Amino acid sequence: MSTLSDIDIKRELGINIYIYPYNKGNLKGANYNLTASEFAWSLSTKQRIYNSQNKKIIIEPGDTALIETNETIWVSKKIMGTYHSRVTQVSHGTGHIGTTLDPNYIGPSLIAVHNHSNDPIELIPEETHFVTLAFQYLSSESSKDKHGNNHGRLEILSKVGIILTTDEENALNKDYMIETEALLSKLEECQDYQVIRQSRQNKIKKFSIRKFYWGLSFIIILLIITSTILSVNKKKLESNNWYQPATYAIEKSIEAIIVVIITLTTNKLLNQDQ
Repeated sequence: MSTLSDIDIKRELGINIYIYPYNKGNLKGANYNLTASEFAWSLSTKQRIYNSQNKKIIIEPGDTALIETNETIWVSKKIMGTYHSRVTQVSHGTGHIGTTLDPNYIGPSLIAVHNHSNDPIELIPEETHFVTLAFQYLSSESSKDKHGNNHGRLEILSKVGIILTTDEENALNKDYMIETEALLSKLEECQDYQVIRQSRQNKIKKFSIRKFYWGLSFIIILLIITSTILSVNKKKLESNNWYQPATYAIEKSIEAIIVVIITLTTNKLLNQDQ
């Protein structure tokens, strides 16, 4: 296995990795920072610990919070991930985080955060980076068509006695949290991803234009070689009915291709100047 760098992650985004919402500020050198959502519960009280008045998650001393990430993620069968603690959070007293992202998983991630300190710890949903996710390429593609874990690990909440309200269930069962096509559509709405996709398309366009130039150049070379051969053997071949039409067609073809190359090059230079 090998860990994906930021370049790898951007290259795989929209192909083997979907992240919604995608924010380029969360992408680091070899990982992606995840933020908390409003859906967080106390393991002690089994109650929601999001304070709607100050818009913060508050983890009391000695308590463990179960927090759904704001980001929904899908990875293909070629990729897995590992979740890690962030120094900025651990230094405030939260426990270390260590779990895995299975190949072909889709959904938000349920992260357990324990407060070891004597003071409440606050997280701001959609802003606080509270866990980081590193992606790895698998040596061989996973054989599992299904990852085996429910999206958002809602079954864990049920097992520990946390009962979701109807609104919470609806919020954690959106189409894009379950279906890859719906998630890709949401990713495509992100402006930061649109920049990546446009850059990707521009590279493809440039490569296609380059291949077109190479093709034209190759054809010219073949035509010139053919014309030279016909010219060298003119005395032997000019008596054939096809000789004059062939040499004329080759000459005009070379002229036409040169005109096309000049026109394309001129247009390209004019567009660069604008």
